[in-house]
Amino acid sequence: MKPNKQSFARVMQNNWFIMKYGLMYSRKYIIFTCLYASLQEIEIFLEHVLLIKFVFDSVQYGTSFSTVALYIGLTVLFIAGCFVLDSIYFQSVEPKGKELLYQKIRMDLYTKAVQTDLSNYDDPVYYNEYVWSANDARNRIDATINNIKNICKSITVIVTSVSFFLFVDKLGLLFILVSFLATMLFSMLANKVRFAMRMELNEKDRKRIYLKRLFYLADYAKELRLYSIKEKFFREFSQTHDEMHGIVRKHSKKQFWINFTSDYFFNELILGGLYVIYVVFMALVKGTLSYGSAVTLLNSCWRLKGNMQYLTSLVSEMQENSMYIEKLRSFLDQPNEMKDADDPLAVPDRFTGLELKKVSFRYSESGSPILHDIDLTIRPGEKIAIVGYNGAGKTTLTKLIMRLYDASSGEIRLNGIAIDQFNLDDYRLKFSSVFQDHQLFAATLSENVVMQQGSANDSEKARLALEKSGFGDKLQSLPLGTDTSITREFDDSGVELSGGEGQKVAISRVFAKPTLLILLDEPSSALDPMSEYHLNQVMLEKAENRPIIFISHRLSTTKMVDRIYMMENGRIIEQGSHEELMRLKGKYAHMFNLQASRYQVVVGG
Repeated sequence: MKPNKQSFARVMQNNWFIMKYGLMYSRKYIIFTCLYASLQEIEIFLEHVLLIKFVFDSVQYGTSFSTVALYIGLTVLFIAGCFVLDSIYFQSVEPKGKELLYQKIRMDLYTKAVQTDLSNYDDPVYYNEYVWSANDARNRIDATINNIKNICKSITVIVTSVSFFLFVDKLGLLFILVSFLATMLFSMLANKVRFAMRMELNEKDRKRIYLKRLFYLADYAKELRLYSIKEKFFREFSQTHDEMHGIVRKHSKKQFWINFTSDYFFNELILGGLYVIYVVFMALVKGTLSYGSAVTLLNSCWRLKGNMQYLTSLVSEMQENSMYIEKLRSFLDQPNEMKDADDPLAVPDRFTGLELKKVSFRYSESGSPILHDIDLTIRPGEKIAIVGYNGAGKTTLTKLIMRLYDASSGEIRLNGIAIDQFNLDDYRLKFSSVFQDHQLFAATLSENVVMQQGSANDSEKARLALEKSGFGDKLQSLPLGTDTSITREFDDSGVELSGGEGQKVAISRVFAKPTLLILLDEPSSALDPMSEYHLNQVMLEKAENRPIIFISHRLSTTKMVDRIYMMENGRIIEQGSHEELMRLKGKYAHMFNLQASRYQVVVGG
């Protein structure tokens, strides 16, 4: 659906979607906001319309001073009460209410993010929508509530002012109605032009933001100093700015003529000229209006005109806000293709085997196949290695085994049962896994190991796991031990670990979590060959008879495992023990011999 083709009903639905969060989680804030907005305009009406008319008419018709003083005194007391409410609203109600809403909608976004299919992250459009939604949710709340507040204000002004006109001068409403309808139509047209410009700018802005990251993130600092590729990015940055300037210039011309026609012909000419002449004529020539009525009609005319103008812009702003809320809702409403069975089975606590039969996979229906007819069996306690060069499909295969993706065809069975029959979250928790691109979190060392919210025995569990992974010496040097903060993002006393130290922490997660199967996707790539060899030995010794899958294109581990699968171009081309594959003198033997000089000191050549 094109954003600028939204129906009025859809605009209301999208804005109501945000309002529901307010009414559900912070009702007092929403109600107080609406009442406070209306009360502000009632105060202005009493002070700047009725009070002025009363004073002018009192002078013209000789009302007693005591009556005028009493009226003014009551008005001042009412205004004092409004000031008290003003302070309560801005100092307490609004900040508390907003923060609560920010928390709730972001929690829904984060919950959706961790539940959405991993395959969605492979879709750049979807990923951009998610990043945009997470970053823009706060703006949508602010815009929606601000629009509701301004609607309450405008409606209050319109109701009080129209009532005043009906009582004093009905014909004046005709001038205002003509101006209102014409202005609303032109404002909607201007909003479509403005939104089209913003969409074109967003596409260019993505590239500008990327180029900005290149120059301020430390990740790129070394390369930009050592190579002349920075000149290319300087040119692209200037070119992107020139393109954005051209987009603004193109749309600005349209906006100028639309705004000029609306502001001059349908506002100033009708209300600022014709209506003023009419009121002066009725007061000075006809004598049907008092001086107080004439002055307050002109004030009310401008006030009513301004709020009707603003109401038209509010309709446009709600349309624009709706277009962005549509993206937010699309992300939250995106259905997952990976779902639990209608009556999911409990995942068994004992491992009797994992089997892949004719498993194939592609990331999309139109994409090229990544895996082809994979047959693979893992028995209890078995240690296997899946090897091959980069791009062979090894990591994709592990993601299918852990059901981060579903196979395009074929089946995967745990203990003879298809894995899509198990509860999805419980099934994934039965795996201990470490990836080459592992992540450490801005949390304590203990929390980075046990990977769950803290409990009483986590510290000891983390310490034992870290010692098994070879992190024990480093742990001894940390004054706070397992309570040490990882990274200095939120704690100046935190530690920044080296790549090898970080991998040992990631590997320790395997020892801290009792699971059915261990899956290691090149977790030791940042270690030197000797450290890698000893780490793999420890892994085999401490695995407690759990089956292990090693994924690697480095072959320092393969002589230790029971069976090896050699992959190439998404297929298993060889399988067997190390000795069997070396006798075969195929692709595995060739790959191993190429690496032999690197590992002969470690594994004996």
